[in-house]
Amino acid sequence: MRKVMERLEKLKEKAEGTIFEEIVHSEVESYKKQKQKELKKANINNKWIDQADELFNLYLKICEEYKPQIEPFVSKVELEDRREEEGVVRFTVTNFKDSSLSLQCADLHTLDDYQKLENDQFVETLDEEKEEGGVEFYFNPGETVEEVKYSDIFNTGEPLTALTKIVEPLILELFRKTFDIESLIQIESDAE
Repeated sequence: MRKVMERLEKLKEKAEGTIFEEIVHSEVESYKKQKQKELKKANINNKWIDQADELFNLYLKICEEYKPQIEPFVSKVELEDRREEEGVVRFTVTNFKDSSLSLQCADLHTLDDYQKLENDQFVETLDEEKEEGGVEFYFNPGETVEEVKYSDIFNTGEPLTALTKIVEPLILELFRKTFDIESLIQIESDAE
């Protein structure tokens, strides 16, 4: 971007003192503003994606830790990284009655938000420094149970610990909702 700005300044210098000076100056300034908007859009877009990805990675680590602890009590535990296809990481527990429930971690910003970045007027209202990514957790789409901003986790110095404190009660709730004591007792008695 710096080289582009240098070239634009050279164009302005070449036009100085000519009848084209005003037009060149106007076009250069207009071009600069457009490029700065494009850069701002790209920066915000990348920031949202990168920050959500870092939180997704932490969520995967947390789920990997809890997966073996849940497995003895349920029929199946799945951990799916569906970021590319659906923008979600899914931790699914299936009990012995084939009832499944997922604790899903999704990008806090929707496709709608990303599409709004195409609107110059919308982008102008955003403060690039204050814009941040994050994730939301839910059992059922559209019913967010927890929102987590990037800064809430990564400004703590212990991001894994900070996110674990938020996610652990949700994993307990997932377990509680799928726990089937009758089936477990039956399985234990069948094993004897």
